Amino acid sequence: MDENTREKITLPAGIHAEYTHGNIILTKGGKNVQKHLASPSVNVHAEGTEITFTAVNERRNTIAILRSFAAHTHNLIGGLEKGYTYKLAVVHSHFPMNLKIKGDILEISNYLGEKNPRLSKIVGETKVEIKGKDITVTGNNVEHVSQTAANMEKATRDPKKDQRVFQDGIYITQKGAAA
Repeated sequence: MDENTREKITLPAGIHAEYTHGNIILTKGGKNVQKHLASPSVNVHAEGTEITFTAVNERRNTIAILRSFAAHTHNLIGGLEKGYTYKLAVVHSHFPMNLKIKGDILEISNYLGEKNPRLSKIVGETKVEIKGKDITVTGNNVEHVSQTAANMEKATRDPKKDQRVFQDGIYITQKGAAA
């Protein structure tokens, strides 16, 4: 087999990797992130400061799975080293929205004057901070952070109204690695 069927990732100092039962777990300083990475066509081996992904054949879809596993692992490493932050803006023209965090749910009340609150799920160990009309979503897992932000955006979307006219809602304004 050639070099296209193997991907080796060297972990930065202080990060420890463990792979058991299809789950890769990376830990650093008490923080950990994990992802389920299992495929019969890709073998995963974590030892010391290296993680090796090896494809069992040279098919194009097998190589795609191998590259996806490597990209997910790089995202996990980035989450442990820097973390991820999404910033959202609350926009309203007439009815002011009220936002409250209740456990792992963000409650959006008085959206367009509605009597019943809209609910948005906060995924995983993601932290949500509300300051006026700005919302900051932070965490170590990029998938949890981005899904939490998307849930907030989707909770205030109304398909019956023209978005060019009715611009009330919650919108992602900035995303990326934490500063």
